[in-house]
Amino acid sequence: MFPLAFQRGERVLDIGAGSGRDAARLLQQGVDVHAVEPSAVLRRLALAAHPELQGRLFNGHLPGGLPAALLPEYDGILLSAVIMHIPDNELFDAAFELRGRLVKGGKLLIAMPVDRDDVRPGEQRDDSGRLMVIRSVAQVRLLFERLGFQLENDWKSADSLGRNILWATLLFRSSGISTRAIDRVESIINADRKVATYKLALIRALCDIAMTSWAVARWEPGGAVSVPLGAVSEKWQHYYWPLLEGDKVIPQINAEGDGGKPMAFRGKLAALIKECRRAGGLSAFARMQADGSLPQSAARLSREAIRIIGSTIVKGPVEYAGGARGQKEFLYDAGTGRILVQADVWRELSLMGHWIRDAVILRWAEMTSRLSKGEIAPGSVIDKLLQSAEPWRMDPVVRALYEGLQEGPRTESGVGVGQGMLGPGRLRLECVWTARPLTSDFDVDHAIPFAFWQASPSWNLFPADRGVNNAKRDKLPTSDLVRRRGEVIVACWKMLAAQMPVRFKRDSASLLGADPGDNWEKPLFSGFLEAIEYTASVRGAERWEPG
Repeated sequence: MFPLAFQRGERVLDIGAGSGRDAARLLQQGVDVHAVEPSAVLRRLALAAHPELQGRLFNGHLPGGLPAALLPEYDGILLSAVIMHIPDNELFDAAFELRGRLVKGGKLLIAMPVDRDDVRPGEQRDDSGRLMVIRSVAQVRLLFERLGFQLENDWKSADSLGRNILWATLLFRSSGISTRAIDRVESIINADRKVATYKLALIRALCDIAMTSWAVARWEPGGAVSVPLGAVSEKWQHYYWPLLEGDKVIPQINAEGDGGKPMAFRGKLAALIKECRRAGGLSAFARMQADGSLPQSAARLSREAIRIIGSTIVKGPVEYAGGARGQKEFLYDAGTGRILVQADVWRELSLMGHWIRDAVILRWAEMTSRLSKGEIAPGSVIDKLLQSAEPWRMDPVVRALYEGLQEGPRTESGVGVGQGMLGPGRLRLECVWTARPLTSDFDVDHAIPFAFWQASPSWNLFPADRGVNNAKRDKLPTSDLVRRRGEVIVACWKMLAAQMPVRFKRDSASLLGADPGDNWEKPLFSGFLEAIEYTASVRGAERWEPG
């Protein structure tokens, strides 16, 4: 496969060189190869077997351990029998580092096991105790496609040493963009019977989860992706709220349009809306729900509405949506309470979700107008559908916490981490991006702009100078800026975690896919960087540094 991937005279980096076999073969092919290997024993054996690698073999590893002696960029990178030894919490950092080492249009050749008999399902160690994370081709493909790689070819092969291992080899090209056809998703939207808005609500929810909470999804054996039914049901509760809170019935199924039986969850959701009206409606409900501070009566109504919504999702769009091409795109696993999504559909939702979501909202408005026999204009429905995101745009609770910061001891970087936001010596309020001292006239900045995510998780909200925030607008901070200001970012998080622990923990778990635990700072910072880079790659957002 080497001649298909790498040409004579190209500069290629072999990471995880092992015995030196591959690097030596590439050198014979006329490739200008450098190689890295973290094991000193293997490096000695490789040089003994292949002395021509002298001066080309270095100590190094992924992520964060490639030596300075290497070239800044290569035409190609080989990653043979390496990716399975990288743990999940370091996989994105490794992939991001690979992208940074390739020229635009550079090639990445990955060989990895997709099945082996010495790794039992659910475990990540082989019989000898080595870390051995078996990942599907679909999962690895999505990881790199979200970073702007395009898959050019893939192969399956048996093990050359006769072991019971099935290998996959993937050839990617770094394009700097991330685009895919969305024919299957389009067929789900267009080819099915249009008797309710449920299918559109399901696709919208999956888009939102794929773009902002992808870690709650789980890659299942066989390549399918599963998403918690509860996460989709909570999205529905917010989507349908504005459509139900007025006095006029806005039909969402055919029967309602004909004056017949209403949606199954209309009654419970309407009761919840009435209960929360005095407190401030959807905006207040969303914040109390996130903070875990809902009154008992509202919490009970919310649970009942979520239960009926979940049943509606399973019996409705999960059962009947899709299948136009002879394959069901969605299934429900009652044992785990998770919706199963075909891997290729999930990939489209992840890569093109922002376009799909906007199209779905438009179709939803048009369908509602049709169900109302034209009595309700599509434009008024669009306004209501967009309201479901508005509670998260402005966050007075987080702003009030930042306003409460007082003058106090500071380090040279501007953050008194020793006493910190949690200690008796309070911090001076400062701009997260520039360290400028702030008065009460400051902005709360969405590091990942609201325009991209339509959400305001607490880990994404920081105090910023108003002029700086206006200059940033809908741009994404560079990774270098985020890393330089990492101490300040984490200090902000610690303050929020102390003052609003339920919401901060919930928001962090949504990003990371699991309870972040006590030592959450490093995983959350890595997840924060991952979210920024994925958003930049998929949305093509402009990057920003303060002037």
